[in-house]
Amino acid sequence: MNDDLLTAEQLAKKLGVKPNTVRKWHRAGLIPASRLTPKVIRYDLDDVVSTLKNRQQLRGMNNAQ
Repeated sequence: MNDDLLTAEQLAKKLGVKPNTVRKWHRAGLIPASRLTPKVIRYDLDDVVSTLKNRQQLRGMNNAQ
């Protein structure tokens, strides 16, 4: 499982954003993360993408009302 976990830098590259954006999203509770140690946080790409898609769909539903 740890092989599938990405650093903020790796995730940012895959999503086309800056690493600080990934960290801000995590701090704001917008994306899931795994804390491996007090200083080590990793992200599962599939979980993050799924969460972001769900948030986008919910936002679209709220805008349609």
